[in-house]
Amino acid sequence: MESSTKPVIEKWYRALRFPAALDAEFYEALNSIQIPASAALDQYDLSCADGKRNLLTFLYFCEQSCRKAAALNIPESVILDTFRDIVVWTVWHTGRIGGLYLGELYWLSLHLNLRLFRLGRLQFCMGHAFRAVPEAGIAEGDPVLEIHIPRGGKLTAEECEASIARAKAFFPNFFPDFAYKGMTCWSWLLDNTLRNYLPETSNIIRFGNLFTKVYSEEKNALIKYVFSPGTTEESLADAVCGSDFSRRIKDAVLAGEHFHETLGFIPD
Repeated sequence: MESSTKPVIEKWYRALRFPAALDAEFYEALNSIQIPASAALDQYDLSCADGKRNLLTFLYFCEQSCRKAAALNIPESVILDTFRDIVVWTVWHTGRIGGLYLGELYWLSLHLNLRLFRLGRLQFCMGHAFRAVPEAGIAEGDPVLEIHIPRGGKLTAEECEASIARAKAFFPNFFPDFAYKGMTCWSWLLDNTLRNYLPETSNIIRFGNLFTKVYSEEKNALIKYVFSPGTTEESLADAVCGSDFSRRIKDAVLAGEHFHETLGFIPD
């Protein structure tokens, strides 16, 4: 490996606090896979199936993106919180595949292109409305802040409200030219069907209550998030349930219940 890239990649591996269980495979890859110093995010094949190369290369890209963020005076703490999604998806894909692997490259390119930031519990991406929300004065294609929910940790309404407040201050300060029309969220967590399986006091229901819900599509996308990696509707009968909630969802889907992905908005 080129001497100029290896220290940078290791630096970001340590800075993002990868679990020690991945160290052996990481250092084996670091010492055997060459990443050229000329590598650039806008030239990288985001469909690349070489998970180890993906990981090393995206860690190298962290340095370039961090420099751009510093030029915008974005706090380093925000960048570290944002880039730690690389750890989340490395752990997820490694667990699914059984060897060190980073996927979700298009998603993570949003982080490294400084279009998406984690601000507290939630992530916010500078995007465009995929459909009109007349109730909020949003037309299809209008600039919006897309709210995403990173894996891990509880989803308390208080933390989410604090994140939303941070975003309302962050983006006008660091990206004043991005005149977004409002905040939107497209997620299984907003599905009103969940009220049949959760109490009104649950974090999921309270999170959903933050939004005005305007559109839903029937889709059992929640299986991907509630159960272990790789679980599908076809394999759900054999899935292990780690909580009362997952047991209720499993029983409901097997009995013919249909869940949804739902679009909600928060006016600016």
